[in-house]
Amino acid sequence: MIIDEIFKQIDAGRAGENHGCSMGLPKFEEIVDGVTKETYTLILSNSGAGKSSFALYAYVYKPLMEHLDDDDYKVLFFALEMSEWSLYIKLLSIYIFEKYGIQLSFKEILSRKKEYILSDDDYEIVKECRPWLEKISKKLEVYDKHVNANTVYAILKKRLESMGRFVETDTKMSYIPHNPNLTYVVVVDHIGLIKQQAGNTLKQEIDTLSSYLVTLREKCRISPVVVQQANREQGNIERFKQGKSAFTINDAKDSGNTVQDCNIMIALYNPHRDGLKTYKNYDIKALESNFRSIMCLKNRFGDCDVEVGCNFFGGINLFHELPNHDEIYDYARYTNPNYLLEDSNNKLDEPIEIDNEISVDTNNSNFNYIL
Repeated sequence: MIIDEIFKQIDAGRAGENHGCSMGLPKFEEIVDGVTKETYTLILSNSGAGKSSFALYAYVYKPLMEHLDDDDYKVLFFALEMSEWSLYIKLLSIYIFEKYGIQLSFKEILSRKKEYILSDDDYEIVKECRPWLEKISKKLEVYDKHVNANTVYAILKKRLESMGRFVETDTKMSYIPHNPNLTYVVVVDHIGLIKQQAGNTLKQEIDTLSSYLVTLREKCRISPVVVQQANREQGNIERFKQGKSAFTINDAKDSGNTVQDCNIMIALYNPHRDGLKTYKNYDIKALESNFRSIMCLKNRFGDCDVEVGCNFFGGINLFHELPNHDEIYDYARYTNPNYLLEDSNNKLDEPIEIDNEISVDTNNSNFNYIL
């Protein structure tokens, strides 16, 4: 009976079973509850804004680190635009910074930078990370071949069968996991690169895959995370002049069905790319591309139309929430992630004058800003 199910869910919450896993972003977690079971998340942005890095940081790295010593969090990652080994090196870059306080980018770890070879000392650090990589690989499965919607469904159903059992009756199908505490996240990055079956348009293929993810979310309590390109140039100046946000729920490229199907929709915005001097009172002229606004455009479980200001350090795939804009006196401090290694009791410098020249009024928005 439905009443029994209602109280089952309430009792599970009272036992702490409904708490979300950490995303490493406390303010934003207050909005979306962290990474939760049975939640379909859509991550939207334009190319190069860091949406894949965000998915890796908030839905793979941080929750896996929280559950490194248990079996309560696993990820199946359909990497449609990067290889499996590339994905692991991006995760390794974050880990090395957090563990050793050293910035080693993807290019540096692979000695891709011109006239640069990874030093012996840094190579020793990388080798020390091998046990960590082996541990992570038992919780993270990466599928880096181009697949269509039916193949994704078949792979996912096979994995679910290995982690539980499907029970069919005359009226319904249910799923019983071996580990009821497991949060199983399925990432598709990005869905616009899904392989089309013969006779299908890209939209039809995306819609089919999204419907499969909805079905398995409802039946098996998986948590799909779909990365999707935005439909128009972000931060269009005319939209700002009209008091509109950088993104809306109508901006998903190739198909809007993902927006309808998801529980939570997130967008990433880089105002520096649009040449803005300030954004929500943050000095973008100083922060440049180290700033991202993380927007919650849709939330079936709580508040939406909310933004959180973050540092983004693309070289090491790291996100970190910024202080309130009125608590930042030395913006240079927030252009290098080494400030995160400093003693938290260190005092900021005295206030400095900020260039308030802006091209448009970005404070005229329908969004609330979490400060």
